Amino acid sequence: MMTTPMTSQPEAALQLMEAVLRDGRPMAAEYAQIFGSGASGHVETIEEEGEIVSTCAWIRRDLLVGGLELPVAFVGSVATQVNHRGKGHGTAVVERAVARAAEDGAAIALLWADESEWYQSRGWVPLGTENVFVVNGNNAFLLPDAEGVRPMEARDVPAVHGLYCTHDSRVDRSEAETGSILTTPGLRALVREVDGEVTGYACVGRGEDLVHCVHEWGGTPEQVLPLIAGHWEATSEESDRLFVMVPESEADFTAYFTFIRSLGAKGILAMARIGDLGAVARVFERLTPEEVTVETVGDRSIALNGPSGRITLSDHEILLALCPPRGDKRVTEVVEAEIGVDLPLLPIEPYAWGLDSI
Repeated sequence: MMTTPMTSQPEAALQLMEAVLRDGRPMAAEYAQIFGSGASGHVETIEEEGEIVSTCAWIRRDLLVGGLELPVAFVGSVATQVNHRGKGHGTAVVERAVARAAEDGAAIALLWADESEWYQSRGWVPLGTENVFVVNGNNAFLLPDAEGVRPMEARDVPAVHGLYCTHDSRVDRSEAETGSILTTPGLRALVREVDGEVTGYACVGRGEDLVHCVHEWGGTPEQVLPLIAGHWEATSEESDRLFVMVPESEADFTAYFTFIRSLGAKGILAMARIGDLGAVARVFERLTPEEVTVETVGDRSIALNGPSGRITLSDHEILLALCPPRGDKRVTEVVEAEIGVDLPLLPIEPYAWGLDSI
């Protein structure tokens, strides 16, 4: 087994990803933050007799949640040769990515997968919340007019990045990174300009992923909703529906889509695994009052000590207390009862926008 920075990854690893995930079509340009020149991503591979038979990519990122910095790793592009499946290679290569990410300080590893049951059987658990609403012919007419909406241009990147940075929950990325991923093939980005100022933006599509889906936007509802109308007008002949991803923290957007009777689904943000347990303990120290002490127990658990008692959380319980799926606070409530301290900062609501997924 070997690991290599993406900037010098074996061409065979990328070819395997493209063969398995894209039927041979190119995919490197869809993920500039992983495969691009100067990117900071990594690739893990498993070889048999000198041939790469399984591979995946990962990248270290920091999720910003209010004033908290949560060190994470995104894992993706998992691919195994068809004639080498059933040997545990896929599990092993992902495990190696998680271990490498933990060595790099990632408290949690996140991935997005269609086969969530496969990952759950291997220790991954659902994490966080993501709302998805549907715009279609039954409600699109209730959107405001697409006034001031135009295609994004390169000169708009500083303003777009500034709007992105107004989100309380996001990946910490630079303006250069934002500009790079906004050039992804298959991405349609619109901005709204009012009196010469870019006041909102919204993105649909990303390569072969997130088709007909508004997966990243920035600005107030008054600025973003006309952009969604603009995307609907541009795509309504291609599809009878447009999906809009909305973080749980964006209550104003949720209220609006509920008002126009948009069909909505409350799903999970990602699948997750614990990485660096010490980093996890430090996150809990920041999120708990001074009278609570946090310590690691073995290599998979932490303990919280409070005025009324002590509770030990397994790796799965850690994630359920920190950022449970669909806002389920039951584990946090159990912790509060056991240690006798209110934990107003738990759970948290991290979010990764569509441009950051791998």
